[in-house]
Amino acid sequence: MNKKFKKEVFSYLEKKDLKFTKEDRIETLNKIQDRNDQKQGSNIALLNIGKRYVVPVLGSIMVLILAIVILLPDLNFGNEIVQENSDKQQAAQHEGSSFSVLIMGKGSAGEFNRRSNINLLLTYNSDPSSINIVAIPRDTYVEIFNSEGEMIGQDKVMHASALDPDSESAKITVSNLFDISIDYHSVISEENIYGKLGITKEDARKNKKLMNEMDNLIKEQLSASEIKTLLEESETNIPRDLLNQMENINSSSMQMLDVTKGMEEKLIDGVYYVEINQKLLEKTSNTLKKHLGDN
Repeated sequence: MNKKFKKEVFSYLEKKDLKFTKEDRIETLNKIQDRNDQKQGSNIALLNIGKRYVVPVLGSIMVLILAIVILLPDLNFGNEIVQENSDKQQAAQHEGSSFSVLIMGKGSAGEFNRRSNINLLLTYNSDPSSINIVAIPRDTYVEIFNSEGEMIGQDKVMHASALDPDSESAKITVSNLFDISIDYHSVISEENIYGKLGITKEDARKNKKLMNEMDNLIKEQLSASEIKTLLEESETNIPRDLLNQMENINSSSMQMLDVTKGMEEKLIDGVYYVEINQKLLEKTSNTLKKHLGDN
């Protein structure tokens, strides 16, 4: 389009009369009003849709907040109860705990023969704090078990500890003899025990009666606190917290159970043995079970 043509067209428009009648104005206003009504209707529809979803969501949020406010104290109270019960349970376990341990005296690590000349069965009960001790004669004729719990023959109780380095055979053998469960073991140097008993290893080797009747010697020479010290210094699997519970034991709370009364001496194939009286063995077993709370 050239400049001349543009000029003619605009010149024509300027000269032509433009008429905007009343009807045109009304029609235009109606269209504007219709358009505004449509926009307003759309906004109202959107608002209604928003209300439809917002109100339930807000209601759910309010319910959740109220539930948290109401239930939170109860949850905390419940946690406090659980914690309190747990604390009480632990306290009860410490207050009413009991265990048994086999104490074995063995020679020095360099010795080939690992037999235990000293075998003490000890039971402990924290309510009240007390211990029972049985000095098992080293020549006691018993059924010997291996670490798998299989009976492999009959021999002196002192030989059971030589079957395995973990003392499991000795524990099973003594457990079978007294018909009680033995929880732990404790291995102590024989020289250490001899020193506390006021005897020498030579005395123990030559005097069979002395070694088979150790209960009187222990009662005379060892206090309850000294026995606790021996346990602490030994090779043992007794948990530290159980050892700590023994702080309150004293000589009056220690009882020696003598199994040598009525003990019978015998020779089998030229080998010297002793055999514990069966009735006394059963009585001792019942006493130990009662002390452990098994009866």
